[in-house]
Amino acid sequence: MNDADWVGIENEAASVLSRYIQIDTTNPPGNEREGAEFLGDWLSGESIPATMYHPVPDRANLLAVLKGDGSRSPVLLLHHIDVVPAAGERWSRDPFGGVVEDGHVWGRGAIDNKSLGVMHLMAFALLRRQSVRLKRDVMMLAVSDEEMGGAVGSKWMIDNHWDDIRSEYLWDEGGVGTLGIVGDRPVFAVSVSEKRSVVVILRAGGAGGHGSMAANAPVERLLAALECLRGWSGSVELGPVTIEFLTRLSKTQSFPASWLMRNASRPWGRPLVVGKLSAIPSIDAMLRDTIRVTMLRAGDSANVSPDIAEAVLDVRLLPGTDQGGFLQLVRDVIDDETIEVQATEALTGGAASPSDSDFFRALEQAVLGSSPDAIVTPIQTPVATDSRFFRQRGVKAYGINPGIFTQSEIETIHGVDERISLRNLGMGTRIVYESLLDLCG
Repeated sequence: MNDADWVGIENEAASVLSRYIQIDTTNPPGNEREGAEFLGDWLSGESIPATMYHPVPDRANLLAVLKGDGSRSPVLLLHHIDVVPAAGERWSRDPFGGVVEDGHVWGRGAIDNKSLGVMHLMAFALLRRQSVRLKRDVMMLAVSDEEMGGAVGSKWMIDNHWDDIRSEYLWDEGGVGTLGIVGDRPVFAVSVSEKRSVVVILRAGGAGGHGSMAANAPVERLLAALECLRGWSGSVELGPVTIEFLTRLSKTQSFPASWLMRNASRPWGRPLVVGKLSAIPSIDAMLRDTIRVTMLRAGDSANVSPDIAEAVLDVRLLPGTDQGGFLQLVRDVIDDETIEVQATEALTGGAASPSDSDFFRALEQAVLGSSPDAIVTPIQTPVATDSRFFRQRGVKAYGINPGIFTQSEIETIHGVDERISLRNLGMGTRIVYESLLDLCG
């Protein structure tokens, strides 16, 4: 399909994404059913039937399948319909306007994760339009609830309809292509593993009292505990995925940095490499356990010292970190027995997916076809994704939104003025299509 009208496909993808963003699927509450119906109607216009699953009212998961000849096992294209909340007063455009302007599509979900869904959708339809004879079933699954844990989305589908979505390979979110963050070549970071997400709550209790005289107040003790944690930094762990990531990334560097990256696992090379990479927040988060304060709760009156103060922490643990030991470390760092530490169970991620698979090779070739000087590398992503549920079932799961994003664009994910360029939409669609053509055609 090298003679395809890729400019026309890019514009079509932008139009579809614009309309998709206009459906407010903020989670909570979700309202993903309307988003799933939009996708189903669009697929119907392509003469592709889809099945809708309703785990609870007003929430839905959608599955569409292009049948292959069965000589190879299926591949599943996955994205989530729900998005995180948007504080609209800080946005320069309506976060649910789907505005197409300045070469970008603007709005909540433009990168996370509706753009990947549209890339999948367009590539899926192109396989049908081109009458590609498939060796594998190609399945497209759009799910609810990823942003709040996946209980009525991917996890529900696996628990209740596994035979419908059983696959050898999964294409999900988790990584991105970048430019200018490390070196001067595009780096396509493909998630093959992920850290484990834990929600930790610190709770300080006490008598409270009048705001002018309360001593040893819970809020003050909680702030002291948070200040202790602010100065804490987890130690760096270089596992097999990270070692491969650094080895491939070394091609973006000149000597001696390239040589140090290739030897990062050696005791004499490690401190220099870690020092360099720790200065890049997105990479530093891949290398160590992290703690981020995301919510504070205390009081309801300016002149009353509350009797309870709470902090919610977003904790991400490396695969080898013991959760019980980590929580004890938190207690030791706080060094205040009056602070209660509670935690959810860590979300296990399953074994890392291999980088020597047919899927990874097909993806790499498609990326190099669009960006010949790119580096394609596996990563251990610091974020939690639905891939963990599939890896637990033995599926080889890979995560990437295959555009080339700048640091400023990446910072809009879960932030303000989220947007994706039309160029990235077109490039991503082409990479998805050509990967599937190689893997399944």
